Amino acid sequence: MSQTETIHVVSKVDNGQHAVVAVESPLLSTNELPPSSVRVRPHLLSLSSNNLSYARAGALLHWWDTYPVSSTAPTPYNDQSTWGVVPAWGYATVLESTTTIAPGATLWGFWPTSSLPTELTIKPGEPRGHWVEVSEHRKQLMTLYNRYKEVVEEDRDRMAWGSVFHGVWGAAYRLSEYVFSPGGRWRVHPLGAAAGLSWTAEDADLSSAVVINLAASTKTARSFTYNLFCRQDGTGPLGILQITSEPKALERAGGQKSGPGRVKALAYAEVDQAVPWITGLRPSKLVIVDCGARGNTLIRLLELIRSNAALQCCKVVIIQVGSQQKVYTHQEILDARTAMQALGKIQFNASGVQDTAIELEGAEMFFTRMNERWEQWLGDRAAAIPDMRLVWGKGVAGIDEGWERLTKGEVCPEEALVYMI
Repeated sequence: MSQTETIHVVSKVDNGQHAVVAVESPLLSTNELPPSSVRVRPHLLSLSSNNLSYARAGALLHWWDTYPVSSTAPTPYNDQSTWGVVPAWGYATVLESTTTIAPGATLWGFWPTSSLPTELTIKPGEPRGHWVEVSEHRKQLMTLYNRYKEVVEEDRDRMAWGSVFHGVWGAAYRLSEYVFSPGGRWRVHPLGAAAGLSWTAEDADLSSAVVINLAASTKTARSFTYNLFCRQDGTGPLGILQITSEPKALERAGGQKSGPGRVKALAYAEVDQAVPWITGLRPSKLVIVDCGARGNTLIRLLELIRSNAALQCCKVVIIQVGSQQKVYTHQEILDARTAMQALGKIQFNASGVQDTAIELEGAEMFFTRMNERWEQWLGDRAAAIPDMRLVWGKGVAGIDEGWERLTKGEVCPEEALVYMI
């Protein structure tokens, strides 16, 4: 006997092509669960521009390997070479378990955009309550995406904000606290120690720097700004310049949170006003964090900086974090890679930085400190993101609608897409 479930599939060739597909799933009682496993069903998921990145780089970074399309899917969607499932962050309910996790428990992590029960093969991680997925087909996936955590069910809205923000907020926290570590306590290269690249105390120092957030209304950029606000006086930056499509909301948030430096928000069309504000702070370093700037904003900004006598001696560092909310053509992907090299951008890898941070201070301390800051952000949420609102959808069909909006660039900065599956 079986029951019908649905999955959201995306073309690996053209991420703008997608569908909701019905599949037959054996009843749980007829499908024995292997040792060291849990069978779960996603129940609260979120979508953001990051999911577009998981599809775009799915082959290169093995995100497509996370949850291969079921062989029971109808033709042509069962062809795993051309169709895939894009994972999403959120929560799932444990249906069955051959581990110490009890049925009915809730896990936080990286889930299929599907109503189909899925199996994880897991081993205990650190700290207690963390689990690591060890399936053979996921061994090339970065460690961040193989980590799951037992959590206690909370208020629905609180869990929804966690689904939307916890992943990107954690990335921003690691960028602020380990790559640009206050006081130079840690010095972690943006790719992590595994890259084998130098990252000096001078590289990590923001005390005489201005940070320029491009695409500053994105969730990652907002989270990075929040963590910069939490730094002690004297650790920098001198100022935070936010360039965005929605400067008014960011100005409102900046006015409610004190930090070590000055804060200003400009619209993309106002980028020419950036240099006078920057020069007034007399920095020796400019750190540009590109979370997916529109058009030629970065190129224009660099031209303005290089043509200003007062800024020509500044060290300019460009950290690549995110991309625009769109489906990139093959040529656009190639152009972006060329620009990375030509502009000397440094890629940020949240998983690599987390791995290094855990090696430096241990998993217990790392997650304790990060969770304390996360709880602080949740308490400050109304001030930190005053314009943002949850946009609820239902089921895999809702995810399909959300994906369509993402591919067309229709999701506004103030929208947080969440789905009850």
